[in-house]
Amino acid sequence: MKESLVIAMKLRSSYVYASFAGLSAAVLAGSLAVGCSTTETTPAPVGGEHKLPPAEPEAGVAGDGAGFVYAVNKLFLGETDRNGSPKSDAWEDYGYDLDGKISTKTSTDLCKPRPGAIPASVRQDGKGGVDNSFGKNLIPIIASLAQNPSSTVNENILAGDFTVITRIDTLGAGPDYRELPAQLYVGSKLGMAAKFDGSDVWPVIPELLSDPTDIDSSLVKFPKSYVSAHTWVSGTPTPLDLTISVAGFALTLKISKAVISMDLDADRKGTSNGIIAGVIPVEELISELKKVAGSFSAELCTGNTFESIAEQIRQASDIMDDGTQNPTKECNAISIGLGFESKAIQLGAIAAKADPPADPCAEGTGGAGGEATGGVMMGTGGGG
Repeated sequence: MKESLVIAMKLRSSYVYASFAGLSAAVLAGSLAVGCSTTETTPAPVGGEHKLPPAEPEAGVAGDGAGFVYAVNKLFLGETDRNGSPKSDAWEDYGYDLDGKISTKTSTDLCKPRPGAIPASVRQDGKGGVDNSFGKNLIPIIASLAQNPSSTVNENILAGDFTVITRIDTLGAGPDYRELPAQLYVGSKLGMAAKFDGSDVWPVIPELLSDPTDIDSSLVKFPKSYVSAHTWVSGTPTPLDLTISVAGFALTLKISKAVISMDLDADRKGTSNGIIAGVIPVEELISELKKVAGSFSAELCTGNTFESIAEQIRQASDIMDDGTQNPTKECNAISIGLGFESKAIQLGAIAAKADPPADPCAEGTGGAGGEATGGVMMGTGGGG
């Protein structure tokens, strides 16, 4: 079973509409530059100091504590630093070296840029070989159309609309642990503003439980997560789905080679320097974007306007969909890195199941605007 995580970020409909309208105008004007543990392996680093998650400690012990539950209280998309201040290269702090290379704009051992792409914009890595074309090339476009997208998301988290929850069983106060069982949940609506002081009792959605009546049956499990020098790591890179929910429809970003890490506070009351990193197959991203566009206008389900937008998205491709580089092939995926912080909470009850949104571009349906909704979902990615 491949594990997957779907994080739905509540965005205001005006923000999303402005983004698609702005993208359409910019493209037409030609102004854009741009389960079970998997057996995938991370490419061996080649030269230099590579930014990678800490390795599993050889001397780590088994869990010796009661465990902790954490909920994301801040999410960073790439246009700001962790203090919320605008920073053009903030994306470099959110991600890891996924392909084992520290690439420059003149590197030649990489996959071929897509037609029309500016090679330097997709070849140049961040510090330590950080791969994050999503933050580098796509988030600035969104931020130029609607300021402070991370702030918008975080306002909704603080309002108690949604969160992502990590439960780490048997975690104690020690610096190093091996094979800590961990599970991820999606927080349903809290019903009030979140306090993030340890008193929040956050309910979870049932859609991503194998048994919708059993809180212990999360479909997203990390049986071999570990802690190294007080940094928790999810373990072997695994498929995850990251989804932005817009107008009631979840835009699924299908991520492969994903890894999650976060620094644990000494008192275990929170975490900092969280990272979610991986790669997104670009055609799957475009397919999902089309559904979101169609929710605002049926005309965006087909036609030249969306195809022009799709081509610009393809030009942000910087990596292969298996996390490697292949100089003989065109890039077919976009690297991604997000930052987060989290606070200790209490795991609540299982919320009522919600009806899934319809595909506005499916035959017999039409695009319709409306207020965006938010939430968080998790599920399995399928496969063996």
